[in-house]
Amino acid sequence: MPIMLNAQIGSRRTKFCSTSALPLALVALGLAQPAFAQEQPSAPAPSTQGENVAAPATTQPSTPDIVVTGTRVSRTGYTAPTPTTVISTEQIQSAAPATLSDYVNQLPALVGSQTPRVATTSAAATVGANLYNLRALGANRTLVMLDGHRVVPSTLTSNIDVSLLPQALVERVDVVTGGASAAWGSDAVAGVVNYVLNTKFTGLMADVQKGISTYGDAPTFKAELSWGTRFAGGRGHFIVSGDYHDDGSAGYVTSRDWFNSAKVVGNPAYAADHSQPKNLVVSGVGLGVATDGGLITATTKGGVTSSSGPLVNTQFTPDGNPVPFAPGYRSGVLSWGGDAQDVSQIIRLASPVKGGTVFARASYDLTDNVTAYGEFGYANIKSKIYARVFERDGNITIRRDNAYLDPAIAATMAANNITSFNLGKMFLDWGPLVGRNDREQYRYVAGLQGKFGNGWTWDIFGQHGQTNFVSGDYTNDPLNANFNNAADAVVNPANGRIVCRSTLTNPGNGCVPFNVFGTNKTPEARAYIEAARSLQRVTIKQDVVSASLQGEPFSTWAGPVSIALGGEWRRESYHATATDLDQQTAFFVGNFQPSNGHYDVKEGFFETVVPLLKDKPFFRELDLNGAVRYTSYSLAGDVTSWKAGLTWDVDSQLRFRGTRSRDIRAPNLSELFQAGNTMNQTITDPVKGTSYSIRQYAAGNSNLVPEKADTTSVGVVYRPNWLPGFGLSVDYFDIKIAKAIYSNTSQAVINLCSNAHDMFQCSFVTRGPDTAPGVPGQITQVQLVPLNIGGEGTRGVDFEATYRRNLSDINSNWGGTLNLRMVGTYVAHRTVTIGGVTTEYAGQNANFDLNSQAVPSWRWLASANYDSDHFTATLTERFISAGKINNGWVDGVDIASNHVPAVFYTDLALGFKIPTFGKGAEVYFAVQNLFDRDPPVAPQYGATGFISTGTNGYLYDLIGRQFRAGVRFRL
Repeated sequence: MPIMLNAQIGSRRTKFCSTSALPLALVALGLAQPAFAQEQPSAPAPSTQGENVAAPATTQPSTPDIVVTGTRVSRTGYTAPTPTTVISTEQIQSAAPATLSDYVNQLPALVGSQTPRVATTSAAATVGANLYNLRALGANRTLVMLDGHRVVPSTLTSNIDVSLLPQALVERVDVVTGGASAAWGSDAVAGVVNYVLNTKFTGLMADVQKGISTYGDAPTFKAELSWGTRFAGGRGHFIVSGDYHDDGSAGYVTSRDWFNSAKVVGNPAYAADHSQPKNLVVSGVGLGVATDGGLITATTKGGVTSSSGPLVNTQFTPDGNPVPFAPGYRSGVLSWGGDAQDVSQIIRLASPVKGGTVFARASYDLTDNVTAYGEFGYANIKSKIYARVFERDGNITIRRDNAYLDPAIAATMAANNITSFNLGKMFLDWGPLVGRNDREQYRYVAGLQGKFGNGWTWDIFGQHGQTNFVSGDYTNDPLNANFNNAADAVVNPANGRIVCRSTLTNPGNGCVPFNVFGTNKTPEARAYIEAARSLQRVTIKQDVVSASLQGEPFSTWAGPVSIALGGEWRRESYHATATDLDQQTAFFVGNFQPSNGHYDVKEGFFETVVPLLKDKPFFRELDLNGAVRYTSYSLAGDVTSWKAGLTWDVDSQLRFRGTRSRDIRAPNLSELFQAGNTMNQTITDPVKGTSYSIRQYAAGNSNLVPEKADTTSVGVVYRPNWLPGFGLSVDYFDIKIAKAIYSNTSQAVINLCSNAHDMFQCSFVTRGPDTAPGVPGQITQVQLVPLNIGGEGTRGVDFEATYRRNLSDINSNWGGTLNLRMVGTYVAHRTVTIGGVTTEYAGQNANFDLNSQAVPSWRWLASANYDSDHFTATLTERFISAGKINNGWVDGVDIASNHVPAVFYTDLALGFKIPTFGKGAEVYFAVQNLFDRDPPVAPQYGATGFISTGTNGYLYDLIGRQFRAGVRFRL
């Protein structure tokens, strides 16, 4: 997305305006609010490097530069050709978000980011984390840094949970919205998000905030405190900062009136002549293969299993009594218009997350030109997982002699010579599987930095980071064998007592019989069924040694040539352990496997800015920016990334800019080394024409090579003299990824195999023996392995418009400033190519199975801010354009209606300044989603569509109206 850094540097004081929203009337004018550098009298004023839209900046030659993340070159007044959005603390504070990441994720260039509020039933290691996703290319293609340094990964997929980064001292956030691998290395394919800390802060500042939704749930709390001081006559500086947040869970999805169990289903009245479409979006959809009390789905007679017969479609009430089940209409495992229950009702709208960070930094001037510094960071974040419920889709075998069998059912079985039947049961009465993702992170940095000669600077540092991660520990997660033994209850002929069948031959096995009919809560049986818990412990380590040098070795006719060069060595490693039962795949969910691995990276980089023309007709400035980085991976081989860019200032009003770059992403620890993790997955089998559960086995691939991406960006910045304070930028972007590392979903592997699109995928599908000559058996397992088989790309346009006006210039009786801003992104294409099949996701607002599969055509953020000495008000408007459920579907042919409507969200924030209590003292209030706008119907479909909210939590607000209030001060 384009950036805006408007630095007014006539003094050491720089003002940063808040960003939020713009009323629709102002949106039509295309006005927007500029982002200014944060007010920090003790810090050097920023340069305009990487700016997007800004009024011309005046820079004092003696003022040091702050290098914006779009480049490593430090040069007064230089503007990099790579678009970079710069967000300041004041901008964030005026909007008063619950978390910093909540605000950053509003930027239109970020699509599909993982947050604790996406309403998922996943048991993945990312649940509860905040993972940025630029361009919807995936969080693992967005490089997250802290003060220009890499951070030890929070997951084995190299993702950075930004909740683990220090929050209170963040001075600004730089978001580079284009390829930046030549400057910063691997993973910067989609861009970079860099948290820049105010490491020169002195004094005391604090911020305390509390929030809650209009429904009385989703509570939020945060407290931040920072203190900084100088010592040793000003040669030394020490700072310590801490933050704590506690974000509670939201209610079940049934607590919102917009939830109506909407899902995509096959049309039972489908006609080949297209008089009826193939699919429908229907409310009130549930499972047709299981109920909470139990549902008979098939019977076995004479060794032949049939889905028809006298007992099929008999369900059991909570008390265990058999009654008829009205199936209504069926579509795979789904059913509607009858008695079906929706397993989705157990979805929580938000995962609770709590924890905090501590950051400390000390620096000391050893000489006038050399400074030693050290940093320590600690974070501890605990997330709760609300996963799916334990569910058996018609695969519990009940024999005729089951001790808990209803007498009428037993009589029918005897009369019809039925030896057993299949029972489907969802254990809603048990509640969801509840686990945890706990992360503890340590970070140590020690370095020297200095200057010499005429403006040369250097930096050498060593860094060690470690993440200790605990995942799993689920309640309500049965041991599969224990459940099967407990459910197979019989009467012991020796004493007439009900026991497990397995106990008859093994009296000491400890099995406790369980009545599967109805909603049985026998604590003794539950204790046996859940006799152990699935648990994984992972330690991830990162070691870095880096050295860099910046300076201006010589000048040309157009000005000084600037360079930045350096080298880096990095080692990434991990060690994961699991319980013995996990390794035996004994659980319903979990089944972690022990693994370990490491790789080393050696890198060298060089970047330069060469002025080509200056102060010529139509060429006020013309600069070339070039960078190259050579990277050698111990496993993935050698690769070179590069960048070439131009900035052309026609005059003080008009600037053109453009870049072309080769960017890379190396395979991460999980893709390389992951041991086989096994879980249950519901799939639709195109060969059998039915849906059922299979085992999904995921493993790494040490033969992967780095992805390579070609990125093009071309833009224009216009700041007219005839309208002071106004700026406009438009940037075109095009990213193409080759050799993309891709791990399909189970359903995608099955579809590619069955459609003969990619017969190679058939090697990952395991079927049971043929049930009859030429009749294939059911799929038993799908193996998921990452491969360099994909191609991905995205293309579109970013734009930003801003206007800032001092109202006293209009009328001397008026005070304060008016700031208008609008930023937006249009995505023309977002494609994924697998097995020769290219799928277009731009303009699609619902997900198939992955959150990167929903990319609205338009997203924009508009704001109007008024700021005076005593009062500030910010109105924000967020927009997500209308789209389709599936781009491949045609209205009236593939689906009755393929439309998802557009959505506007309005936010309001008010601040009341109290100067008598110190600089920056303020009481503030904020309302998010002011009009309590419901999310539209945009159901997830595919393998996981049977358990979904009916909308897209990665795009839309599922919580509803939220209130926040707080107080902050600075002394």
